[in-house]
Amino acid sequence: MKRLVSLLLVLVMAASLLAGCAGSEQSGKDSSTGNGGGGSGSNPEGSGKKPVLNVSVFAQEHEQAMYREVIKRFEEKFNCTVNFQVAGDQYWPELEAALTANAAPDVFYLGLGDIKRRVWADKIVAFDDLLDVSSLDRIWPEALNLYRYDVETNKLGEGKIWALPKDFSACSMTVNKAIIEKRRPQIEELVNNGTLPFFPEIDKNGNLPVYTFTEFATLCKALTFEDPTLPETAGSKQVYGTHLWEDFTLQPFIWGAGGDYLNEDATKVLFDTPEFIEGYEGFMKIVEMGGSGLSTDETTGYMKFLAGRVAYFPCGTWDVGAFQAIETDESINPGKSWFDFDLAPWPISDRYSNLPIEERQDKWFGRVDSVGYAVSKDSSQQKLAAELAYLLCADEEVQRFLAKQGGQLPNIQAMAEGEYLTDDSYFPESRIIFVRMLQGRNGRRVPTTLTFNALWHSDGFISGVDSVWSYYEKIDKGVTPMSVSEYCKMVQPNAQALLDQAIQDEDDLNPYK
Repeated sequence: MKRLVSLLLVLVMAASLLAGCAGSEQSGKDSSTGNGGGGSGSNPEGSGKKPVLNVSVFAQEHEQAMYREVIKRFEEKFNCTVNFQVAGDQYWPELEAALTANAAPDVFYLGLGDIKRRVWADKIVAFDDLLDVSSLDRIWPEALNLYRYDVETNKLGEGKIWALPKDFSACSMTVNKAIIEKRRPQIEELVNNGTLPFFPEIDKNGNLPVYTFTEFATLCKALTFEDPTLPETAGSKQVYGTHLWEDFTLQPFIWGAGGDYLNEDATKVLFDTPEFIEGYEGFMKIVEMGGSGLSTDETTGYMKFLAGRVAYFPCGTWDVGAFQAIETDESINPGKSWFDFDLAPWPISDRYSNLPIEERQDKWFGRVDSVGYAVSKDSSQQKLAAELAYLLCADEEVQRFLAKQGGQLPNIQAMAEGEYLTDDSYFPESRIIFVRMLQGRNGRRVPTTLTFNALWHSDGFISGVDSVWSYYEKIDKGVTPMSVSEYCKMVQPNAQALLDQAIQDEDDLNPYK
């Protein structure tokens, strides 16, 4: 069982994209983003030497084997040297420092919320100026549009392409089917007495088990129990239905209630709307009914899920490889006895409780997102850097490897909608859920990527949610307990003021207006 502890620790380090992997792909190299030396893509020893590309990303452990092979082939083809660095959890502040010091790597990540500021500061080059962008027609159009920006009209989603998508990601719910099976008698009783409309599994017609907020909270309560069969390394025998948190997993509940965070042109905060309040109340109903881990638990929901102690948990496309590694390791999880991973939809409004399962399929939504490869304006090897970004983004073999290793869905739309779904060597079983999200059927863009900064959300909303948890958990957290409705109405004015300031800041900083 010691091996399980080690595996879990490794997976915690590897599974979060933002955590990345500390250390460097090049032995002896500094893992920080700043490369120093006075310039990117430089040839420090004279024109007779090979050109050097400095590349900095964050990456999961299982992605790095692919990168090593791809980089090797790229170096041979273009007779160059690639200093490929995998940064740690300080990637973004380190990148900011490197950009400020004019020492950015040739290729680096561009977040969706940073496009305008990077263009305005003249830190990145449009790919339209570096390669034939018609060669990108196989990539998901929606993914490419995320990196389009027209400086003249100040509109995102159109104009030149300022980065190539590293991935087009989706975050659905995931379910540990081993826990579902252990509680089958209790769940079937709820189905038989009419409390739940169906068992939590895909039906014979391929319909997903989409539950309403109350139904899902009821299911989570039934999945909260002590499991004496768990291995000692689980840390506890206590199992929970779920363990969620607002800044990453509240969004699907708001969307499932027909609400949103912002109005259509992202100028108004909607925290005090009935739909937003309903979605947040649906989120907290799980806590109120006792189907969730407590906010005061020292062990995170993620660690509980990895140990077989949480039935439902969010799953990003980048998480699949880590979860797959546990499920398929017979030495620690024989016969999938305590970890049997698959995808699941998010819950929806109680207003849909009378709808049959077929009519619930298009009512749920999860977040879609992306991070892209950008080329530094300071690079002396811009076209070479663009070639590398293209290879990592659009090469069919690279995309196939990443998808089979559980790092992402293929960026190539035909591959994602074709072999990714039909080839059983891909994982997990219900991966069509991810595809439907990227197709737009069940996916929504992360609202904080639509504004110049996210202070209206982080400072205006998330910073005070302990008051809500205190109210529903009935735990003294040193704050004034507030119901969802009270809290949302209380924070609305300040959140709107922060958004108004962000809009003003954007206008003041725009050099093209």
